[in-house]
Amino acid sequence: MEIQIDRTLKQLRRDRGNTQDELARYLGITVQAVSKWECGDGMPDITLLPKIAAFYRVSTDTLLGVDEEAKNRRIQEITDEYNRIRRHEPHPDGTLFVDHGIDEGISLIRAAVREFPDCWFFYQLLASDLWWRAKSLRGDEKSALLNEAEDLCNAILASCTEDRWRHCANSILCMVYIDSGRREKALENAFQSAEAVDCIDWKLTKIYEGDELKKQLRRTMREFLRLLYLSAKQMHDEDGDFEFAKNDSSMQIQLNFIHDHLHG
Repeated sequence: MEIQIDRTLKQLRRDRGNTQDELARYLGITVQAVSKWECGDGMPDITLLPKIAAFYRVSTDTLLGVDEEAKNRRIQEITDEYNRIRRHEPHPDGTLFVDHGIDEGISLIRAAVREFPDCWFFYQLLASDLWWRAKSLRGDEKSALLNEAEDLCNAILASCTEDRWRHCANSILCMVYIDSGRREKALENAFQSAEAVDCIDWKLTKIYEGDELKKQLRRTMREFLRLLYLSAKQMHDEDGDFEFAKNDSSMQIQLNFIHDHLHG
């Protein structure tokens, strides 16, 4: 994808009647930096692109001179390549899955974020992989990846208006806080999230009908069973067995209710 930000910046400035100095002061940088951008001698830092777009009241796509159709094709190409690289398979010892290609995937999506600085899908994808990769590291390496993931999530929350990616960012951010030892921040984040019965999967079971409803119910059950498994496994790891269910009368009532309704 060809980026033509030098020509776009010149054109926008002339159309709006702005000076390089006005843009520089708005961004808190030198006028020489703006001049270099317009001469094609450099590119603005990725963090400045949304601010420049806001200054000229255009989208970052317009700022970068991106053709929307070409952009979508390129995003799909990167997504397909990522899916080819990253594979999740069941682990022989019973853990959830084994990761394949995580480092290669991180490199690919890092480049994608630079190429598409307002594609929040790539932001959350990179943040998730960075958090997961950090779990196998220690010390400064771990901190660096967690910090990068946190910055990506905060960028989404600061600029993205789509609830889908904001929810993803919040979930990843909670995990980052936990793994970096910031329990209070994790609690604050958790209490800002919706309860399970307020999630999209649950709501769609009340909206869909017919085959759409059946498909959604299967998805919802898979997701809730996954959460149930994770909770049971954690309880098992803590207590050494699964006897907790027998000792919780309210849980037993609900399990019996499910059993009775499923078996007539």
